[in-house]
Amino acid sequence: MLEENKNCWLVDSCDKSHCDTFCIKRFKLNYLYDLALIPVNKRRHIGLRPDADGTDEEIFSKLKPELEDKIVDLVSRGTNFYIFSKQCGNGKTSISLRLVEAYLNSIWEYANLECKVLFVSVPRFLLELKASLGKKNEYINHIKENVNTCDLVVWDDIGEKSATEFEGTNLYSMIENRLLAGKSNIFTSNLNPEEMHEAVGDRLASRIVYESMAIKLSGKDKRGINLFGGN
Repeated sequence: MLEENKNCWLVDSCDKSHCDTFCIKRFKLNYLYDLALIPVNKRRHIGLRPDADGTDEEIFSKLKPELEDKIVDLVSRGTNFYIFSKQCGNGKTSISLRLVEAYLNSIWEYANLECKVLFVSVPRFLLELKASLGKKNEYINHIKENVNTCDLVVWDDIGEKSATEFEGTNLYSMIENRLLAGKSNIFTSNLNPEEMHEAVGDRLASRIVYESMAIKLSGKDKRGINLFGGN
């Protein structure tokens, strides 16, 4: 096995047939994940486990056949997803990363080396947007350069941090432009539909909530559990 492939993050979902040679799959996926702004430690397949009492078991069991296996068609049709729960750490971001994984795994062979997916941490975006005033910011520039053209954007933790008028105008105009253009989005949030209206305003909240496939999670915080390597 080549030294560079020994700790490959694809180990759980690969037949390992190219571990002794240059792996084009690993090269292209790494490139696409880099453009998506998803770090290496978030690229390995994430297992999702329901609570011991079965909470969220139905949602997790339907994820692969109803969403992951159909993700290319869903994205091509501009499907939006609103994944929400009052509880932190029970799988909202993990589901979004599973959908990203399924999409990139489906398109990597024929995809050009250009931004196909963006993962935007909304709290980080708002902080860096404010800090970018009057100075160059590669993170903000990368998002602005690709947000209108990439296939799928994850807006993670939307509504968690209150936005100033300047921040909100920039963020919400990007989201609304994608929605109007029929581009696919994933919204994760600790806010229920009523709270979303209060956080981002009625017009945008209506689009996020009522033009999306809603996934409500009810399980407990699982951040202390090793979720990698599951199915």
